[in-house]
Amino acid sequence: MNTLSTYLAAAGKALGGAFMAPVYFAFLGLIPIVVLLYLLKLRRTHVVVPSTMLWRKSLQDLTANAPFQRLRKNLLMFLQILVLLLLVFGMTRPYRQAEGVRGNNVILLIDHSASMATLEENGTRLDLAKKAAHEMIENMAGGDRMMVVAFADTADVHCELTHDRRRLRDAVNAIRPADTATRLRDAVLVASSLQFTVPDLRMAIIGDGNISDLREVGSRAFDVSYLQIGKSRNNAGIVAFSVRDPEEGQGERQSLVLVHNESEEPLSTTLTVSLDDQALAVETVEVPPMGNQEVVFSHHGLDTGVLQAQLDVEDDLAVDNRAWLSLRPAAKLKILLVSEGESTSGYYLKRVLALDTRVEVSAVAPSSYTPAEGYDVTIFDNFAPRDLPPGTLVFFNAAPALEGLVDEGELANPPIIATDPEHPMMRLLNPSNVTVAKARKLTLPDGARTLISTRGGPLVADVSREGRQMLVVAFSLSDSNWPLRLSFPLFIQNLLAWAPRGALAAERSVATGSPITLLPTADAGEAVVTRPDGAKETLKLDPARPVYYGNTGAAGVYTIARGELSERYAVNLLDRNESSVTPAASLEIGRSEVVAERGRLKQKQDLWPWFVLAAVAGLMIEWWVYTRRAWI
Repeated sequence: MNTLSTYLAAAGKALGGAFMAPVYFAFLGLIPIVVLLYLLKLRRTHVVVPSTMLWRKSLQDLTANAPFQRLRKNLLMFLQILVLLLLVFGMTRPYRQAEGVRGNNVILLIDHSASMATLEENGTRLDLAKKAAHEMIENMAGGDRMMVVAFADTADVHCELTHDRRRLRDAVNAIRPADTATRLRDAVLVASSLQFTVPDLRMAIIGDGNISDLREVGSRAFDVSYLQIGKSRNNAGIVAFSVRDPEEGQGERQSLVLVHNESEEPLSTTLTVSLDDQALAVETVEVPPMGNQEVVFSHHGLDTGVLQAQLDVEDDLAVDNRAWLSLRPAAKLKILLVSEGESTSGYYLKRVLALDTRVEVSAVAPSSYTPAEGYDVTIFDNFAPRDLPPGTLVFFNAAPALEGLVDEGELANPPIIATDPEHPMMRLLNPSNVTVAKARKLTLPDGARTLISTRGGPLVADVSREGRQMLVVAFSLSDSNWPLRLSFPLFIQNLLAWAPRGALAAERSVATGSPITLLPTADAGEAVVTRPDGAKETLKLDPARPVYYGNTGAAGVYTIARGELSERYAVNLLDRNESSVTPAASLEIGRSEVVAERGRLKQKQDLWPWFVLAAVAGLMIEWWVYTRRAWI
């Protein structure tokens, strides 16, 4: 019977349709039972009569109804089998694919990420996607509504659900290409927010299917159709670019470039690395079909500037043929340590901070402390001032004056129960072998995040607020063995990287779509941003906290001027998924596979109501035959 179900499902697909619930074909196993009922002996009552002359018909019927009699042609049996077949087919929810999206509320999800700039015969993929969207809008029936959502690294609603064709056309025309990765999650969240309030809602994805976060979408997606755009796979691109610094006093700086070839033909071309438009090295690159090739360059005297890698190739996607790195002088982090000079905890903090050459440490006693600007990180040891200074703040065995942060006494021998490995302060950090003699029992304010927890409260917590980074350590270093464990210097290194200036020093490249962090300066109230295309934008600065510039959808070099200071920032695609421009034949969303459609988008038209109506008609005919005793 499983084999029969498989053949029936295959036949349905061959006829241009399919079944949403083919498991119900198992009920076809009831057909032999119906037949068996017509083979069984009829149970009769024995009655003694004086003569059988008037009962010849009954005798014939008695002979014919011997156990497991020969099956005779019986219209009722055929009608009952037909009704059963119709009901089973209705339960499997058959459907057929029909062109268009009439009779629905449709959310158009249009991909405008980097790979949609790939050239095709009649323009870019985004041009073809817009054309397909316009055709769907023109084919709307009366009462149909559509919604336009453009997605790349994030999702933007260009038009809410409406039947107004002009508004929908304008929304589609307003979509612009972005040099970013493709993520569907935000777009699906927008659609799923309407799922239970809008009837007959379906999702239509228009793009090339190169989506990086399908696993994260999962069951949030519903009733999805996928219209595949594009055919070309002619592309090669730079998918990784980095600089490696040598150990102090040894060797030269090296740059690494990883080239991906998506074509089915081998690639032979040149790769040029230059600093501020001055060529440093040229190498021949041989990349196999659908393969990668790593190229390493050594540089003597490479200092500051914008390092560029350029692939000399003409293909269908240009954005990944170049990449940039912004090389800056090593940033010095200014740290103020507020601690008693002779304290044990102060000694350990000074010692671990002195190991990092990026750090300039100043120390002051709590009695002499006054809030001062100009420090990137301020560490308070067994002391919390009333007024908090700017910058990143860390409190050991002290509770700053924050609303909702309450010191409720002391905890004796608090064990470490859990950690938060997702927080950047906890990177590679395992404090399981740390013992604490006593700690403060703290109640955290709303929005705080516990990094290391114990019974009764946190041992380490992130209490950042209003753009200011703040950490609270609920115990003194002198009351623990933490300074003797590897996790302590790792904690301090994570702190230096977590501070905005420390993070900025290591930031040679920013992913397209990600914000650029701008630290406050004393002499500038605004920044002027010059984008890769030459357009300028003005950004207000905050003297107390970092400001983030987020309009980074185009790859290239951004120049940001703040007063007398002018800096260049490299913004890159560097995404293997986008450089692999071959359109996806299907989308694996959750546990289901959505097969690509080409040309025009199709919709599923349910056929099960017709099978149910036919089954009801069959039952009516069967009853009419039974009441008339129409035997064959």
